[in-house]
Amino acid sequence: MNQRTTSPQAAAPKVAMSGAERQRRHREKRKAELQALRTGGSLALPLPVPALRDDAQALRTQLDATRKRCETQAAELTALRAKHEPLAVRLQVLRTVLRALIGKLSPATRHVARSHLQETGFIEWLDAD
Repeated sequence: MNQRTTSPQAAAPKVAMSGAERQRRHREKRKAELQALRTGGSLALPLPVPALRDDAQALRTQLDATRKRCETQAAELTALRAKHEPLAVRLQVLRTVLRALIGKLSPATRHVARSHLQETGFIEWLDAD
């Protein structure tokens, strides 16, 4: 005969636990874990309070360094904008003058000028705004 059919384990089918039994076993398990934590058993973990203080100090230091770097970069950006603003104004004036000049050209000459600007990639700049 087959050994599985004659074993005592096969004769007793598993009995499903009811919801109340499952809850009771879960509560008992949690109580045992809590008791082990209170008594300093193998499940007890040391509380990392000093490590938290060190981490907070390190985070404060990083935050201060980041703020200083941000302030430095903001000052550099302001300086760059001040340096390039006159150039941007001059380019805007140049664009306005070039549009006016192209508008006064004959249709054939206007077409040639615009096609040259398109070949060089400046037509998008001229037509912007």
